[in-house]
Amino acid sequence: MDLPSSAPPAAVPEEPWSPLRAWLVVAALSFAGIVSYIDRQIINLLVDPIKADLGLSDVQISLLQGFSFALLYAVMAIPLAWLADRHNRKWVILGGLIIWSAATFGSGLAMGFVFLFFARMLVGVGEATLSPAGFSMLSDYFPKEKLPAAISVFTGTGFLGSGLALVVGGYLYTRLAEMGPTVLPFGTFQPWQMTFFAVSLLSLPVFLCLLLIREPVRKEGNVVLAKDDAPPALEILSFIRQNARVFLPLFFGFSCFAAAQFGIGAWAPSYFIRMHAWTQLEVGQFFGPVVMFGGVAGVIAGGFAAERMLSAGSKDATLRLPLIAVICALPFAIAFPLVSSPWVALALLALVLFFGTVPFGAGVSTFPLITPNRMRAQVIAVYLLIANLLGYSAGPLLVAWLTDNMFGSADAINKSLALAPPLAMVAGLVLVLFALKPYRYMVQKIELESP
Repeated sequence: MDLPSSAPPAAVPEEPWSPLRAWLVVAALSFAGIVSYIDRQIINLLVDPIKADLGLSDVQISLLQGFSFALLYAVMAIPLAWLADRHNRKWVILGGLIIWSAATFGSGLAMGFVFLFFARMLVGVGEATLSPAGFSMLSDYFPKEKLPAAISVFTGTGFLGSGLALVVGGYLYTRLAEMGPTVLPFGTFQPWQMTFFAVSLLSLPVFLCLLLIREPVRKEGNVVLAKDDAPPALEILSFIRQNARVFLPLFFGFSCFAAAQFGIGAWAPSYFIRMHAWTQLEVGQFFGPVVMFGGVAGVIAGGFAAERMLSAGSKDATLRLPLIAVICALPFAIAFPLVSSPWVALALLALVLFFGTVPFGAGVSTFPLITPNRMRAQVIAVYLLIANLLGYSAGPLLVAWLTDNMFGSADAINKSLALAPPLAMVAGLVLVLFALKPYRYMVQKIELESP
C-alpha cells in the first residue's frame, strides 16, 4: 500500500484496551444509528398517504426516498469527514444529530414536493456526520482483529432502525389516522405529517447519551497522531488512485449491494400494501420485525464470522464472506415478489435480508482495515458518497422507473422488485470479484510495511 508522507508521530505508552468502554461506545453510536435510520426510513411507510395528499408519482416518491437524501449528502460528505479527521468526532456527530432531527421535523411541515425534497436533503447532511466519524472513532477503540465485529454491530443497527421505523411508524400512523387531522398552534396537519413530528423527538435521548462518550486518542499502531496529521482531500484522492484496483471495485461493488437492499427496503412496504392489501399497521407488525431481525442478524453474523476468519489467518475474509452471502441471497430476491402468499414472500424476504446484509458488516470493515488512521473518515466518506448516490438513489429509483415506465402500472411493483434488486446484486458480485486478487496483494504489502 502506498502511504502518504507525513511527519513521524511521537510514540506514547499505549493505554490498556478496555472492552467494556469500547463496547459502551458501540452501544451509544448504535443508538444514534437506530434513530438516524428511523428518521431516514419512516417515509417508506408513508408513501401512499403522501402520494394521495400531495399528488405525487412513484418516481417523485423515489426521489424523496433516495435522491434527495443522497444529493446534499454527496456534497457535504467529504467536507464533514475532513472535519472529523481533524477535530473532536463526538461534537461533529452531535452537530449532525441536531441537523437531521430538525430536518425530520421539517418534513412534517411540507405542503408540496419541493419543500419535502429540501427537508429530506437536510436529513442527508446531518447523517453524513455519523458513519464516517463513527467508523473512525471505533477504529481507535478496537484492535484491528476486533474491528469487524464492532463495525458490524454499529452498521447492523441501521436495519434495526429501518425495522423500528415500520413498527413504530405503523403504530403511530394508524393511531394518528384514527384521530384525523390534528390542530397545532402553528397549523393543521395530516397524520403522515404528525408521524414525522413524533419520530423527530427520538433524537433527544440520543443527544444526552452521546454527551457521555469520550473522544478516543487517534493512534496509528502504538503511536498517537496529532490533529494536524490529517491529510488534505487531494492526498486522500491520491491514496485512493494509487490503490484504485482495490478501492474502486469495492466502492462500486458494495454500493451495488446497497442499491439492492435500499430498493427492497424502499418498496417492499408498498409491495405488501398493493399486492396483498396489507395496511400500514400490518406492514409494521409483520414486515418491521423481519427487517429488524433479518437485517441485524445478517450484518452482525457477518462481522463476527469475518473476525473469526481473520483470526484463523484468512486474509481476504472480509471480501470472500460477502460474496458467498450475496450468492445465497440472489435466488430468494428473485422469488419473493412473485409468490402468491404474503407469508411465503415474507419468509423469503427474511432470507434476502439475512444473506444480503452480510456485506454491510463484514465487507465495509475492509476500508478501515486497509486505510491509515489519519484519513479513515475521509476514505469511508468517499465510499458512503458513492453508496448513497448509487445505492440509496438508484436502488429505489430503478424499481420506481420500471413500475411507472416499463410495466406502466402501480400493481406491477412485484415485477419491478423481482428484476431490479437481483440485477444490482449480480453487478456487485462481478465488481467485488475483480478486487479479490489486488486486495490480497495490498494486505501482504501492509503487513510487510508494518513496524
